[in-house]
Amino acid sequence: MTVLTRRDVLAASIAAGISPSLPAWAEGCAPVLAPLKWAPRTRRVIERLIATYGSASASYNPARRPYAVFDWDNTCIAGDCEESLLHYTANHFSFAMSAETFAQATARDVPAHTFTGPFRTVCGQNVRFRDLHADLCADYALLSARSMPPAPTDPVLLSLRAKLVFAYDAINATCNGDIACRWIIRLLAGHDAAGLSALARASNRWHLAQGMGQETWITPATRSGQAGIVARPIQTGVRLTPEIADLQWALRRAGIDVHVCSASLEDVVAVFATDPDYGYDLPRQNVLGVRMDWPGGRLGLDAAPNWPVTYRAGKVRAIRQALAGPRGYGPLLVCGDSDGDYAMLTEFPDTRLGLVVNRLFSGQIGTIASLAAAQLSAPQPRFILQGRDENTGEWRPSEQSIPIGSRLPALVAHS
Repeated sequence: MTVLTRRDVLAASIAAGISPSLPAWAEGCAPVLAPLKWAPRTRRVIERLIATYGSASASYNPARRPYAVFDWDNTCIAGDCEESLLHYTANHFSFAMSAETFAQATARDVPAHTFTGPFRTVCGQNVRFRDLHADLCADYALLSARSMPPAPTDPVLLSLRAKLVFAYDAINATCNGDIACRWIIRLLAGHDAAGLSALARASNRWHLAQGMGQETWITPATRSGQAGIVARPIQTGVRLTPEIADLQWALRRAGIDVHVCSASLEDVVAVFATDPDYGYDLPRQNVLGVRMDWPGGRLGLDAAPNWPVTYRAGKVRAIRQALAGPRGYGPLLVCGDSDGDYAMLTEFPDTRLGLVVNRLFSGQIGTIASLAAAQLSAPQPRFILQGRDENTGEWRPSEQSIPIGSRLPALVAHS
């Protein structure tokens, strides 16, 4: 029996404070997963799937290789690499577009409506998008006209970043999801491919060093502008998930291809997913995400033609276009964490197993979580759960998760 070590999983485990127990594999046998912090039963179910459909099975057909599809944000990592990139870019004013282009990018596709509900000023006043947009443009114009980068405490910078995250959250909650997906991406316009990759790597490094938690960004009193003083909580920190890195490697070793389908910009996700230093090391062509045009070699404001927005049902369309259509069959395994993944978790008849990173959500993903909870004793479940402690970003050896700010684990969302 030969012992195969997994350098990337080991490195990621040590970085996360986990003591990994790397497995041994016999030649010709299906790979098993390192225990790490898997829920034991979830791990066993996945190992059985790999043994049944992988290259160690007598029925395996290399001409019809099975494949798995993973969501990226909050599935392969703890956190959201694109939202984190927005926070990093705003904090460091690392934009690459003129004030005129910024004005176009932030107005594009957003209806001229008034935000209500949780998207009011700190004084409880409704916020009109046109007023919010005017404030964003005024702040950006002031900052971009300067010859030196703004100080971290500059009230204009604090105003811009607070109103950017407020606008994104409000658009995400009140508009079509496709609009929000494009809106956050357009804030990166003007970067060339090398510059965008460098920015994403810098953001990843910075967020990996931050504690997992929340902080509030608020408009300074001196910059109330037309929209008023607004505040929004943001998530801090990003964490690697060595269990996912190990799973993806075990799948590939067993002749099961691994693909990512994300609602974030494909190029940003690829920085994380393809770099062996992060432990995932996937082929670039296996990363699917939102695609944009690159006029003159720089990220533009227009969508790439003939490609869906990879959000909700758009993920299913992308998988069919890039994978299921050419292959003639759907994914064997699908992994996700939110309502944005519900469609791809449920739409393909060929899918034998859906893994849900349990974030204690209600909604459509909550329905799947409840089904998984009801199937905890089933020998061949359709859905399985994996728990996580949101306070640390690390998985738990249980199907139960701990929400941020709490110490109490739960299996499903409270009604």
